[in-house]
Amino acid sequence: MPANSSGTLDIAIIGAAHPHVEYVLSEIANRTDVRVVAVADHDAARRAELERRTMAPGYADPHALLDAHQVRAVAVFTEFGLRAPIVAELLRRGIFAIADKPMAVTLAQLATIEEALAGRNLLTLLLEKRFYPVTLALRSIIDSGELGDVVSITATGPHKLVPSRRPAWMFEPSTYGGILADLTVHDIDLALWLTGYTSGTVSGWISPIPAAGTTNFPALGRAILACDGGPQFAIEVDWIQPEASPRHGDYAMRISGTRGRADVLFAENRLLVETATRPRRDVDLPAGGSPAGFVFDHLARGEPLQIPAHDALRATRIAILAEESAANGGKPMRWG
Repeated sequence: MPANSSGTLDIAIIGAAHPHVEYVLSEIANRTDVRVVAVADHDAARRAELERRTMAPGYADPHALLDAHQVRAVAVFTEFGLRAPIVAELLRRGIFAIADKPMAVTLAQLATIEEALAGRNLLTLLLEKRFYPVTLALRSIIDSGELGDVVSITATGPHKLVPSRRPAWMFEPSTYGGILADLTVHDIDLALWLTGYTSGTVSGWISPIPAAGTTNFPALGRAILACDGGPQFAIEVDWIQPEASPRHGDYAMRISGTRGRADVLFAENRLLVETATRPRRDVDLPAGGSPAGFVFDHLARGEPLQIPAHDALRATRIAILAEESAANGGKPMRWG
């Protein structure tokens, strides 16, 4: 139900520490059923830019914002390590929380969110990879049975770092969290969403070699998910995409099944499929969706929530467990 008599959904934005805030700003710029009525950020410059973009009043303290405004939902884009307490406070107040990933960077933070959520579906995560044209086409191919039973998924997530352009908080463990807790979330979610498995173990490894231009910021990490009675997913993420590359990251995913194989080239927006009976082909792609459109379609129009709280919590938990595993010599951690 809309939050006011005009039928417009009133929301707030807390934090603009990461460029993903653009997901929400771009979405509401093209809608008439959602409006930002307040913003908050402890950083004065970021707060001023949010005020300029939204024409809404700004606050340094998110609690002051929440006390002053009645909002149905809040989108959170603070520094990673500061998100969980804000998300938990929103949930305690019965306000729908729209979180960017990662919404928590430790198991204790995640537990705080789960306790405040209390089983309600008042939380989602902006997992935009689900709405890419190549991902939607891949889901259709897998569901059709053309690949047979999925045996393995291998994903790579290279990222361009350029340390001089990154904010200082990214290089502090308390505010960043860790490479696996951060960068694996999307592909963990995709692998489970595509295959439907619900339990298993995860093991993590983090390279001792730092990324270029840093002293202790890990260059690369790997997470291995073994599903109970099912496939294995290998997810590699890094901060070593060459600086001269025209792309931020050459993300890719290979899905191997008993009857065929699919290769997703995210950066090129291509899906290649080959099977025992059909040679390799480019698959026609459907239209994709915007990163934040699904949540506003749910809140303002009553459509089903495509990324429910359960999925958001699961992907976050496994990513954190991978980080914990790496800190404990790769010890397998149970999930599900």
